[in-house]
Amino acid sequence: MSFRFDIILRLRKNKENLLKRDMGQINALYQRQQDQKQFMQDTTERSRDELNQRKRSNAGVETMILYDNFFQGIQAQEERQDGIISEITTKLEAKREEVVEAMRKRRTLEILKERDILKERKIREKKETAILDEVASNLWGRNL
Repeated sequence: MSFRFDIILRLRKNKENLLKRDMGQINALYQRQQDQKQFMQDTTERSRDELNQRKRSNAGVETMILYDNFFQGIQAQEERQDGIISEITTKLEAKREEVVEAMRKRRTLEILKERDILKERKIREKKETAILDEVASNLWGRNL
């Protein structure tokens, strides 16, 4: 005898797997955006070091303006990147909550299935015990 909610359990497992896949994609996007932000920060740091070296060697005003514009552009891009990361983080948390809810629902059905299997096993054992008692009773009756 099969579990009566087996189809629902399979559907919930499939839904959970799809949600996990979606969360993985969002997480990969989040990681790419974080890497991009880190690249910008590293580039800014290298450029600051370059600028300091050029200052020591009497860099021109045009060079200073060029670096200043570059730093302003990087700062604006980092602010934009922070906004993107914030949006992705919000989506990631929402998806994580969906996954947790799907896992909870699946686990609930698995517990019901385990209980149903245990109940069936006990019923089967009782029937087997009753049959064995009947056989033993018949054998005992023949021996008298």
